[in-house]
Amino acid sequence: MITADEIKKMARQTGFDLCGITTPEEVPEDAERYREWLEKGYHADMAWMAASQQRRIAPKSLMDTVQSIIMLGVNYYQPDSEQIPAGRGRVSRYARGRDYHKLIARMIKTFLVRIEKAMDRDAVVQEKDSVRFKWWVDYGPFLERAYARKAGMGFVGKNSMLINKDFGSWFFLAEIVTTLELEPDTVPDNFHGSCGRCTRCIEACPTGAIVEDGLIDSKRCLSYLTIEHKGAIGKDLAEAAGDILFGCDICQEVCPYNIKRAVPTKHKQLLPEYGVGEYVDCEKILSLESDEQFLKLTAGTPLTRPKLYGLKRNAEIVLENAEQDNME
Repeated sequence: MITADEIKKMARQTGFDLCGITTPEEVPEDAERYREWLEKGYHADMAWMAASQQRRIAPKSLMDTVQSIIMLGVNYYQPDSEQIPAGRGRVSRYARGRDYHKLIARMIKTFLVRIEKAMDRDAVVQEKDSVRFKWWVDYGPFLERAYARKAGMGFVGKNSMLINKDFGSWFFLAEIVTTLELEPDTVPDNFHGSCGRCTRCIEACPTGAIVEDGLIDSKRCLSYLTIEHKGAIGKDLAEAAGDILFGCDICQEVCPYNIKRAVPTKHKQLLPEYGVGEYVDCEKILSLESDEQFLKLTAGTPLTRPKLYGLKRNAEIVLENAEQDNME
C-alpha cells in the first residue's frame, strides 16, 4: 500500500512546494463561516459561490467513496520593483507570469502518473483500477483553505489567507480527492502560528474590505473589483485603487509572516518575463480595439479574466488616479 510519506515525496519530486493530507469529513466551523459570508452578501455578484454550497462543504458529494484529500501548494512570491514607471498599472504577483491554472494542472497530471507507477510496483494490495482521483486547481467547488488548514499546511489569517510558516501566504492551492486511504496530517503536529492581536492587514486595506476577522466583503475588495466585477467601480473605491490594474496584494504585503518568509518562487513560468509583467502600459490597454488585440496582450495569463471592458476600465482608473496625484 502506498503511504502518505511516499505521496509527499512524489509531490516534492514533481515540484510542489507544499503537500498535506487530510480526511474528507466536513469542517463545521469553516462551513458555518462560509454560510455567514454568503448570507451577508459578501460574495457580491459571484453567484456560483452560492450555487455550490453543499459540494463545497462536503467532499463526499464530489466523490462518495473518497477516503483522503491531498492538498498541494505552489509558491508564487516575487519581489516588487522599487518604483513603477509613470502611466503603468500594477499587476498582482500571482498574475504576472503564465496562467497558474495550466501550470499546476500539468504538475498534477505528472504527480498522478508517479502515483500510478508506484501503485504498479506495489505487489501487495490494491487493484490500480479501483483507485480514483478527482482534482481541481482553485476553480472547483471546494473549501480549499479549510481543508489545507486541516491538512496542517497553515492557519487562516484575519485577511482570510492561508498562512504557512515557511512561505507566508504567497502560494496557490490545489486539491486531489481520492479513494486511497492515507495517514492524515494533524494541525497540532504542524503548528504555523496565529495572527494574535495583529491587525495590520485590516488597517492597511484601503477600502475597508476586511470587515470581520477572516471575512472579506468582496464588494469592497480591490481584487474582486478589478478581476470579477463586471460593471463600473464607484468613485471612492476607484480612488482607493491607486495604481492597481489587476488584483491586490496589500493585505499580504503588510503581514509580518510574509515580510519574514518571502521566498522567491522556483517556478519560472510564474515570473513577469513569461507573462504580462509586473506592470502594464495603461495607454496601450486603452488603445486596444478588439478582442483579438486584447488576447494578443493577455492570452495564456490570468489577465484574460476581466475581459477587454474590465481591463480598459481598470486602466482608465489608474490613469485618472495618477492625474489626480499630479495635481495635488
